[in-house]
Amino acid sequence: MSQHSVAVGYARDTSQLAVVQAHARDHGYRLAHVIDDSRDAATISQLTKQAMDRGADVVILPGDAILSTARKRLEKELTSVGARCVVLGAPSAPARAALERVMPRRDFDATRGRHTKGAAQRTDA
Repeated sequence: MSQHSVAVGYARDTSQLAVVQAHARDHGYRLAHVIDDSRDAATISQLTKQAMDRGADVVILPGDAILSTARKRLEKELTSVGARCVVLGAPSAPARAALERVMPRRDFDATRGRHTKGAAQRTDA
C-alpha cells in the first residue's frame, strides 16, 4: 500500500484505538475515520458503509473485536466496495465477556459448541 491509502479503523476503547492508530501509521495508511464502538456491537454493514463512504482501501479491526469472528463475511462485503480487512492480533478470539454482553446465552453456547438443556436434538424418526 502507498502513503495515500485510506483506512477506516474500529475501536472499542482507547487501548484498541492506540493499536489501530499505530498500525495505520506504521503501514502508511491515512486514517480517515475510526468507528468508536464502546459496546463492540457494530455490524458488517456498518463497517462496509463507512469504508465505502470514506473511500477506504482497508479497514483495520482489532482481533479481539466481536466482528473478527465474522472475518470471512466481512472480507467478502468489503471486497464488494473495493476495500480489504486487516485483523490485528489474534483473529476470531474476542473476549468471552464481550461476547456474553451482546449475545443471548444460547447463541453464545452454540458458538462454543455447547448445548443448553432445552436444545437437545430430537431423535424421533
